[in-house]
Parts: sequence; structure tokens; C-alpha cells
Amino acid sequence: MRTDILDLHAFYESPLGRTARDFVAARIEEAWREHARLRIAGFGHSEPYLPLFADAERRIAIAPGSQGVVRWSAGAGNAAALAGEHQWPLPDASIDRLLVVHGLEESEDPTRLMREIWRVLTSDGRVIIVVSHRRGVWSMIDTTPFAAGRPYLKGQLERLLQRSMFRPLAWSGALYFPPLGARFLLRAARAWEQAGAQAWPGLSGVLLVEAAKDMVQPVARALTVRAGAPAVARPAVSGALKDAARR
Repeated sequence: MRTDILDLHAFYESPLGRTARDFVAARIEEAWREHARLRIAGFGHSEPYLPLFADAERRIAIAPGSQGVVRWSAGAGNAAALAGEHQWPLPDASIDRLLVVHGLEESEDPTRLMREIWRVLTSDGRVIIVVSHRRGVWSMIDTTPFAAGRPYLKGQLERLLQRSMFRPLAWSGALYFPPLGARFLLRAARAWEQAGAQAWPGLSGVLLVEAAKDMVQPVARALTVRAGAPAVARPAVSGALKDAARR
């Protein structure tokens, strides 16, 4: 069961949530400074971060049905929708940039989710995935949404991307300060972030990875041996490539 939208909304309205959003948003903004005239979508609970892309051609927020969704954005036409986790109301190759926040950790089938991400991205599209870091304190203290679901190590996330025909381009981290809402800790959060990024880069609260679609997957080779005949090498197409071809 996914974290309820009301709990997500309440967290991001709190002082702790606003501070966390600012640090994560800074990493996202560094990666995607150029976004004018691009089609940008978010999955999970991306609404706190989509305002970064005011110059985009369009912005769409997609939320899984078991989570719920709130109207977005305020003062404009609604651009948020509920969808099946693996059946988004978007055409193939229709999105230039996709942001996944609070989307992967609680997925029942991460591989199918990544397949849907692959489907909707253009051939030169990019995805940024923000996940809770298994080694970080934020995954261990269950007072924030970042402790929900399945946290990831960098190697686990990298293997999932590669299996799903994605190529990691850049990694970063955020949330080195403790997930506590005390005012004196929040006032010192920026110092914690700066010190943590330099002294403990492997202990961030979240991992961020930017990845690109792999349009060509290496073809494995399997040996077929017949009785009395020499071994003949035959190409074996991976399941992921077959799925992509069917699309």
C-alpha cells in the first residue's frame, strides 16, 4: 500500500518537508537547467518539484491510483491525474523529461514501472529518479515519506536501470541533515548538507540518478548443441528487447 496523498501533502507543507524539498530541488535544478519548450512529466508525488520547470511547453503530474492525487497547480488548469502504475494516459515517446519522486520505492513491480517510463520517453529523453538511500538516516526513521517502501543502494538502482534498458548519466545525493523537525536543527540544515556532501557522500538521505534510454541492447549469444554436430552460436534476444520490439 502506498503512502496516502494527504500524508505526502502534509509532510511537504511542514517546515521539515519544505527544507527537504529545497535541497532535493537544488540537485534537480542543477541537472535540468535547460527545459524551455520541453514536455515534462512527473510520477509519484512530483508536484512539489514541477514548479522548477516554469518554462516547459507543458507539465503533467501522474499519481498512482492507490496513493491519490491533489489538484495541481493552484491558480491554473488542473494538470494532475490518477493512473494505473503501469498504464499511464500518455502516448508512446511523448515526454522529453520525466521526474520520479516517491514513485519507485513503493512500486509493486519496479521492472514494469521502468518499462512504462521507457515507453513514454522520447528517444533522447531523460529521467531523474529520486529514491530513499538505504544507507541514509532518512530511510531508518519513519516520520517522513522517505522511510516508506523499499530504499535502494546505488548498485541496486544501477542494475535495475540497466535491466530496464536505461543508461545512468549522473549521480548525486541530498538530505544529509537528520530528519527531525526541531527548529535549531533546521536552522543548521544547510551546514549539515555542505559538510555531509564533502565528508560523508555515501550517507545521503536520498539518491538521485539521471538516466537516458538505451535504444540498442547488447545481444547475448547462446550455444545450441546437437548430437554429433559442432556447437553453433545463435543470437538470443533479451526479454526486455523483445518487449520493446512489440511496442
